[in-house]
Amino acid sequence: MITGKSTFYVKHKELILYCIVGVSSVVVNWLDYALMIRVMPMFFANAFSWGLTLLFGFLVNKIYVFESRCFQWRVVKREAITFFTTRGITGCLELVAQPQLYAMGMDRPLFGVEGLEAKVTVCVVLSIINYLSTKLLVFRRPGTKRMESV
Repeated sequence: MITGKSTFYVKHKELILYCIVGVSSVVVNWLDYALMIRVMPMFFANAFSWGLTLLFGFLVNKIYVFESRCFQWRVVKREAITFFTTRGITGCLELVAQPQLYAMGMDRPLFGVEGLEAKVTVCVVLSIINYLSTKLLVFRRPGTKRMESV
């Protein structure tokens, strides 16, 4: 009987879907970048692919992961502003934290790539922060209290 598996999935559905969306977002980002780098300079290709990835992540998280099915303009606007703001903050944190960890001694190469140890560490920490901020601030369920301070 598959009740053990289905119970596990039901219990952890949101987190499982969040991880799947995260991997899908990376694929979307790389594909967008690969297409755009052919027609524009690297800076713009990277910026546009990041923006499209954020839009993809917002929509897929809204609909599938956190099941926020309200599409009233004021609700979507609040969710989008909060989502893009929190992702912008963690994006800036990544820009600062990775070089800091590298400078503090997390400088061993992984798979021959310099700085990858620090990058992976930052990625894991920021993924957890993104999940919590998305769950608690962006797509909180009706009847739950808003997180007052982060």
